[in-house]
Amino acid sequence: MLATFTKRDRAQILILLLCLVPFVANILFGIETNDPWAVVASTGLAIASAGFALAWGAESLQFIFSQALALAVLAVVNVLPEYSVEVVLAYRGATDATLLHYATASMTGANRILLGLGWPVVYALNYLASRRSGADPGTLVLEKSQGVPIVFLGVAALYSFVVALKGTLGPEDAAVLLGIFAVYVYTGSRMPAKPGELIDELEGPSRAVSSMKGPLKGAAIIFFVGVGALAIALGSGPFVTSFLAIAGSLSLGAGTQYLLIQWLTPLLTELPESITVFYWAAKTGKAPMALSSLVSSKLNQWTILVATIPLVYDVALGGFGSIHLTGLQTQEVLLTAAQSLYGFVCLLDLKLGRFDAASILALFLVQLFVPAVRYEVTALYLVLAAFELARSRDRTAVFRTFAAAFQGHLH
Repeated sequence: MLATFTKRDRAQILILLLCLVPFVANILFGIETNDPWAVVASTGLAIASAGFALAWGAESLQFIFSQALALAVLAVVNVLPEYSVEVVLAYRGATDATLLHYATASMTGANRILLGLGWPVVYALNYLASRRSGADPGTLVLEKSQGVPIVFLGVAALYSFVVALKGTLGPEDAAVLLGIFAVYVYTGSRMPAKPGELIDELEGPSRAVSSMKGPLKGAAIIFFVGVGALAIALGSGPFVTSFLAIAGSLSLGAGTQYLLIQWLTPLLTELPESITVFYWAAKTGKAPMALSSLVSSKLNQWTILVATIPLVYDVALGGFGSIHLTGLQTQEVLLTAAQSLYGFVCLLDLKLGRFDAASILALFLVQLFVPAVRYEVTALYLVLAAFELARSRDRTAVFRTFAAAFQGHLH
């Protein structure tokens, strides 16, 4: 199988495997497990390496399955670290209200970082890559097939307002959100795979894997996705636990710990996806796939991740019950819902423009550094969404794309 890879490809794979050596020594053989700094360093390096392995596997998967389904699978794997955090906080939150408060903080923080920071960074990297290649850097244009996850993101965003308005998060909400994601996965599974002639557009190990035939191709994809998934699954828990132990040893106040849970922990658990997405965004012509990956992950987090909290909470309770949102939690959910709705509206024409990226980043930074203005920023998101909706009234390409996909591949 290695004969298919160039010398440079083999060097990249070797570097990836070497980056996993400290992780294997630390996690599997118990070397330096009592040192949280060593655990954070080894698992962090492994998670970063996992991002590249997943990127190579996902790029190859889109020539077997549809890109929408490949990115949906990648999104589920990439957010495993965030799931691990939410499961621990929600389970323990059944007996500790503070940890339950942290669970909703982590969930809303992870969602807002993904859109508010991730989308503008992808736009900026695409802008720089386009300028280097001489292409038009002004607008990031998505492929028509990428309209499918955008539509479902809009549905999930609208339902999140229901959660905020009724003030509870319960098993019935989990059922609705899981249903939205299940329909999305089914829809993506019915979309066609990319034609084989586009393999020449790939670079590095993913091009070599995509060029393989028969069982070897499947084995190579399983290897890269498996290595990435195992590194994330085995390393995310020790990574987060050790990071929180370091934070606790610094004698930080309750307010600072809340901010760490809401912002820094999601930022660290999003590391695998960041590596994958920014790797694509920096490559000419790959930014649409990078942005679509973030949209899929945003949909994943706004459905499965949110649904995880009440389900794990009920398991800990040993029965059915709803989480009653506090005033602060309601504000957080409303703000995240408004941001999600604005992001959805920005992509109605399957384009992310300069104003879209700048406004998304600006509002994210405002609410990050001035959290007291949550309601004001929420209102501004809704006003901008209404403005963008009116401006895009004749350019709602995403719905036409979804209708064409339904008629051509689902009906």
